[in-house]
Amino acid sequence: MPLTDRDLKQFHGLLTAFPGRRVGVIGDLVADSYVYGLPVRLSREAPVIILKHEREEFFPGGAANTVSNLLALGAEVFVLGMVGDDAPGEKIIKHLETMGADVSGIIRSSAWKTIAKSRILGGDYHTSKQQMLRIDQEPDRRPSKEELAAIEQKVQSMLGHVEAWVASDYGYHLATSPGIIELMQTASAQGRVVVADSRYRVREFRGLTLVTPNETELFSAYGIKRVPVEGAGESLVMEMGNRLLNDADSKAVLVTRGNRGMILFERGEEPRRIPIAGTSDIVDVSGAGDTVVAAAALALAGQSGLMAAARLSNIAAGVKVMKRGTVPVSSRELVVAMEKLRRNGGPTKN
Repeated sequence: MPLTDRDLKQFHGLLTAFPGRRVGVIGDLVADSYVYGLPVRLSREAPVIILKHEREEFFPGGAANTVSNLLALGAEVFVLGMVGDDAPGEKIIKHLETMGADVSGIIRSSAWKTIAKSRILGGDYHTSKQQMLRIDQEPDRRPSKEELAAIEQKVQSMLGHVEAWVASDYGYHLATSPGIIELMQTASAQGRVVVADSRYRVREFRGLTLVTPNETELFSAYGIKRVPVEGAGESLVMEMGNRLLNDADSKAVLVTRGNRGMILFERGEEPRRIPIAGTSDIVDVSGAGDTVVAAAALALAGQSGLMAAARLSNIAAGVKVMKRGTVPVSSRELVVAMEKLRRNGGPTKN
């Protein structure tokens, strides 16, 4: 969908309204690290490649990546979640605090292990590094009743202060607690924008402004585990998207489909397809969903219509997937991408 001069003017207007918007993010905070190495030889101990360590990078992931994107777009962000009393948890807090987030809503628990994902990438000096292995560190229990009650109390205290909420659920049972979901429904009923992105339990987020499953998450919500290699048929996406719109009782459902773009399901409207923005060759989809919810939540907080918010978030996702790692997309990058789309008229193939 090419951008017109009118689109460009509208999106510029939305971006200028982003700075200072107050957004609360509740969800699973993840420490993402990338370890890069140069393959030098095969090990004599086992049939594996030995990598010579080059460097490491740290990025806030999960709900913390949503926070990073909101901050990069100019929002004032309040973070609510939990980390362990460990090094990964300390990294998340310090990184978000340095970026300007309010981290007073993060609980540190000595009985909780911070969610951490370490990716090992290898490649020669003049080639792109390829991921060879991922090591996940996860808590061995759900949040306790006392921990959830403490977080719910912090959310309750902020309901009248923030303009929009993002619930970011990566499957660790914090954002999907009955108390948190009820608070999000309360915020929505009070006229606040509430956007939910859930890995496994999207159907439980009912009565909100927008839910943003990807295609796989949409199908899994209805027990569909196997889809064609080249992606699901259009009719199946349409059927399940409309079904979720009715079941979730939300204003809209935005289904993200990788290099096939998005489909917006909105009450009282026919489903609308949004083609991929930019190139159809993708570098890394990690964190693209976080970028989508951040841009959409801010646009909606600025009184954007759902379609305009979806299109803007689609452009933001197009920028993100060309960058390796869970890295945020800034307002400046969005402006450059929009102007490029206006000149080129649509997605291209590298």
